[in-house]
Amino acid sequence: MNRNDHIRAVVFDVDGTLLDTLPSLAAAANEVLAEAGLCAVPADRLRSALSEGLGPMFQYALALQTEASAADRGKALEASYFTRYAQHWLAQAAPYAGVPALLVELKSQGLLLGLCSNRDRPSIEALLACTGLDIGFDAVVGLGDAARPKPAPDPLLRVLQQLGIPASQVLFVGDSAMDACCAEAAGVRFAAHRMGYASQPGDLWPQVTGFDRYDEFAPWLLSQLSNRLSPSPETCHA
Repeated sequence: MNRNDHIRAVVFDVDGTLLDTLPSLAAAANEVLAEAGLCAVPADRLRSALSEGLGPMFQYALALQTEASAADRGKALEASYFTRYAQHWLAQAAPYAGVPALLVELKSQGLLLGLCSNRDRPSIEALLACTGLDIGFDAVVGLGDAARPKPAPDPLLRVLQQLGIPASQVLFVGDSAMDACCAEAAGVRFAAHRMGYASQPGDLWPQVTGFDRYDEFAPWLLSQLSNRLSPSPETCHA
């Protein structure tokens, strides 16, 4: 990849990157588990599994149960979990501080914006609507929109296809090993949100930058964008 190419598009993961969704997802899962007579699972134990998607996270919660019959009821319980989450908990998610302002600023700069997630597209769209982040993304790829989910490069390559620009002109922002591996395989620069759902810091490499808060990331990103507006030496005249 050519790291000197100007950034023309920024693509974001959703869970753990734009939105802190773990508390609401864990609450929905634990309500369903409790009603089934099973044990609640602390949200932190589900953190890394969420990067694989909503269904895998719930299946992991079932795998932690000591009751032998839990797995036998897996499909029915998972269906209840999706329903409970959509009806009662999805709207409880909150964007990380600074996210709404950054998205508006990037739009005003004329950048293309995309989403690349292992979450299904209907719930992505519902999240955007209820959290006020539905600002008109230029490409949205969710679970099932590509042949293989992250960490395979397929979803991110699908985003690039929709945007119509090369990998060298894209920055992918994510929070997990799934995202870092996906970006590397697709030949896209990766920015790591360290306060998301990664198991450990080493999961987030390779990266061009890492950040804990968006008020740290925004100045870095805007400085990268300002470089594309600066005249090259060849175009300067005395």
